[in-house]
Amino acid sequence: MRGRRHFGAIAAVTLAALLPACGTQLPDSAFRAGTGSVSAGSGTGGLAAGGTSDNGGGDSGANGLTGPAGASTPGAAGAGAAAANGGTGGAGGTGPAGATGGGTGASAANTASDVGVTPTAIRIGNVTGATGALGPDAFGVTLNGLRIFVAATNARGGINGRKIDLQTCDDGQDGSQNIACTQQLVGQKKVFALIANNSLSSSGSAHYEFTEGVPDLGFPLNNGYYKYPNMFSIEGTPYPRDGKQVGFNGNTYNPTGLYRWFKQQRHVDRAAYFFYSVAASSSQGHIQSQAAKSEGIQDVYEPNGGQGENIAAPNFDSDVLAMKGKGASAPQAVFDTIDVNGNQKLCASMDRYNFDVVAKISTIEVWNQDLGSPSWSQHCRNEVYVGGTSVPYSEAANPAVSRYLADYKSYGNGGLQAQWTLEGYATGVMFADGVASMGGNVTRKGFISWLNGLNQYTAQGFFAPRDYKVRPPNETVEDCDVVAQWQDTAGTFVTRSPVTTCIQSAQVGGPTTPDNS
Repeated sequence: MRGRRHFGAIAAVTLAALLPACGTQLPDSAFRAGTGSVSAGSGTGGLAAGGTSDNGGGDSGANGLTGPAGASTPGAAGAGAAAANGGTGGAGGTGPAGATGGGTGASAANTASDVGVTPTAIRIGNVTGATGALGPDAFGVTLNGLRIFVAATNARGGINGRKIDLQTCDDGQDGSQNIACTQQLVGQKKVFALIANNSLSSSGSAHYEFTEGVPDLGFPLNNGYYKYPNMFSIEGTPYPRDGKQVGFNGNTYNPTGLYRWFKQQRHVDRAAYFFYSVAASSSQGHIQSQAAKSEGIQDVYEPNGGQGENIAAPNFDSDVLAMKGKGASAPQAVFDTIDVNGNQKLCASMDRYNFDVVAKISTIEVWNQDLGSPSWSQHCRNEVYVGGTSVPYSEAANPAVSRYLADYKSYGNGGLQAQWTLEGYATGVMFADGVASMGGNVTRKGFISWLNGLNQYTAQGFFAPRDYKVRPPNETVEDCDVVAQWQDTAGTFVTRSPVTTCIQSAQVGGPTTPDNS
């Protein structure tokens, strides 16, 4: 079960509109997976405010990950039959659980069973802030991952013979454009579901999605994922989601196992917490501090006496000198809920004044190959750790990651290799698993029911186990976290604790910052 937010992401994206742009602007081609025709008019598939269609090739298997044609393993599903975790078998029969065998064409049982569903296709939508204040690599990497999955899936035959028709809309990290995009995809394009949405400006669309009853399986960057029964965080949630309250009576909670790992495995007793002096960032920073304190890590430094960094003019040099001046009481680790640009500047300050820590625990946004570029200070970046709940993209020997990397190579179009890219791909796997479980009669109600019924679900090995069962905050949970560290010697992130590392953990939380979801 998962209830964890991506700490840094949820804080940074809420305040990102106030930040200067960072990152290099890439052409639209960097986010294309194959080509497709625009639904209304002509052109090539890509990112555009008006929405586009991605139509490539794909999987014939239930989970969108096919085995080689002709390979056969005895299984519960015969040729043409659907299986939730195996997929459809073709001439070669079904593959092992979590993979699929040779593909089939459209099943005669396929029907036009719901909005966006025909016997040969299923239309999904995605709203991502692929352009805007933080540039294309802040959120666009998740869409690239979904596009890679769709292209690979369609190239191999689709899901039970249905090709995926991906309709996208770039909201430019703007709230009014996000609403326009969502209304266009749901009201005009008639998508079956919204998959892998990722934007800093999505909260205003949450209630509209709820009134339209459209399933949303996405990245939890607004409170709607903790409030509405049609919205599902890819991380799983333990909340009632009754449409009336966020979390439990407006409070959300996170397990503390990650902090225990740093306490026990890196012997961290004292930590600093960097956040901005705006509500979204500071509230997440304080939750981090509370969670770490519950595991015995003392809070010894927060910028500006606990008020947080000035977002318009952060003074990291002053902070680093203040931490260094504590001598034997200086923090041994630094946790943050700031953006990538802020992380780079903080790292540069730490190296400028020769301030070393055991670990600089950063956000999922920095979990990418850009850490090896000159924009990151060389010594400090080797102290950067990240925690998460998905298998690192650097674990090439892992069967799930190996399949992802092969599809990334074929359909990634040179986009940034990032953990969020893998998670965008894995979200596609979740969608395909749910659709395949319904065979020919695919419905929104059935997809929502499938998600609610998940138990210890891993998306074919991409994620730590998760579900959507309601669990009160006083209940101990199994917290499974991966910990990775950037290492120049490896040229990538090195896994320090695999995603299979699970700790029985308490939950710590507090009031959620209102966002009009």
